[in-house]
Amino acid sequence: MSKASISYNMQIKGMDKLVAGLLKRAKMDVVKQIVKQQTAQLQTRAQQMTGTVYAHPTGATKRGIKLSLEAGGLTGIVSMSMEYNPYTENGTRFMRARPVLKPAFLYQKIQFINQLKQAAK
Repeated sequence: MSKASISYNMQIKGMDKLVAGLLKRAKMDVVKQIVKQQTAQLQTRAQQMTGTVYAHPTGATKRGIKLSLEAGGLTGIVSMSMEYNPYTENGTRFMRARPVLKPAFLYQKIQFINQLKQAAK
């Protein structure tokens, strides 16, 4: 069986105007700190969810949830590195989906937007 390299890429779309306005009003260091904090919280939330989603967790999925910062700290990435993650996240015709990253992302997205709005005031 060959290992396929599959990655997830989740983004908040339509944020260009909000980000542009925020960057004008907020200091870049504040924005970078918010990105770092919210990305770390997303990673932690996803890791915590592995214990509630999987009946017999081995810890591999939790350990495989990684965080990285790019673009000078303006881009935060939380990735799942296990080869089976696309199947557990989306399900297959033989098994139901057991998502971890998507629900964590949907929650954290709201927190991120709210914190950016507060910084812009």
